[in-house]
Amino acid sequence: MLKIKKQRINFIVLIIVLAFLLMGTIVIVIRNERTLNIPVKNSDTVELEIPKVCEKIRKIDGRCITQDEVGVVGVMIDNHVGARPPAGLSQASLVYETIVESPITRFLAIFSLDENVEKIGPVRSARPFYVDWVKEFNGVYAHVGGSNAAIENLNATYDFNFDEFYNGAYFYRDNYRSTPHNVFTSSELIKKAIEDKKWDVKSSFESWKFHPDSLVDGNVLGIEVDFKTYDFLVRWEYDVTQKNYVRYEGHEIHSEKDGTEIRASNVVIMYTESSIIDNYGRRDTRTLGSGQALVFQNGQVIEGLWKREKLIDRTKFYNQAGEEISFYVGTTWIEVVTAETAKVKY
Repeated sequence: MLKIKKQRINFIVLIIVLAFLLMGTIVIVIRNERTLNIPVKNSDTVELEIPKVCEKIRKIDGRCITQDEVGVVGVMIDNHVGARPPAGLSQASLVYETIVESPITRFLAIFSLDENVEKIGPVRSARPFYVDWVKEFNGVYAHVGGSNAAIENLNATYDFNFDEFYNGAYFYRDNYRSTPHNVFTSSELIKKAIEDKKWDVKSSFESWKFHPDSLVDGNVLGIEVDFKTYDFLVRWEYDVTQKNYVRYEGHEIHSEKDGTEIRASNVVIMYTESSIIDNYGRRDTRTLGSGQALVFQNGQVIEGLWKREKLIDRTKFYNQAGEEISFYVGTTWIEVVTAETAKVKY
């Protein structure tokens, strides 16, 4: 009798143990389902955010846009020591820099017309090779006069010649700057001029190839372009945090009056030929054909060539295998040099 009673007790204990084990298993399964975001009855499901796809890119810099593509404006910006600091240069999508009269460099800054730049300048005079480069885009070309050759070229061949000499209402003088480094304009004034003149400025130029930033940085963290004088020593330093290059000029960070630093996603060294053609020091610089090029992006350097057959063509860049180089989205600076005018180190 005692033996039977003991067996019943053991059986009851076994049932209780099994019940506890079963309940524990159910709890563990439910917890795992919640951890893995597997929907459980009567619980909320987790909605994953789907990244937006860029349906349109801006031809001049590869940035995402939602509206229709618009044209561009090229502005001649002074880089004389007396013209510093510049205004609006940090908002340009593409900048060409080269020597205009040794050792002084000047900028051709290309802005998208859908940008709002409050102050741009100081605006200076045109030269033939800058006219050649702006013809790639067939946009508005803002300048203050120019050499005889440049003006003749513009008057004969350019649709949107925006010379301050004949369009003074769309430019203004900054009284805190000395002449001739005191002429400025703005996006608002340029757009007003386009409207008043009924110019049909379109984005008809060919786009470069663009791609997003790489996750892997290279070890080329500095580029020096020495135009052979202290004030025109250019250095680009790669910022691994922001994935772009900070510009230095004359051993100081190149910035605007409000402290905005000038940065670029891509820096290009474009080799060509250039020669002095008059007593003033004006130059003739080759803009067609091909030549050596170095493209810096993401702390890396790509060795290759630049090519441009006709004035209506974009200047394009190719690696040593002959493949067109893709640029990172954002601003690109092109430093146009010769073996005589600048020393390049990296």
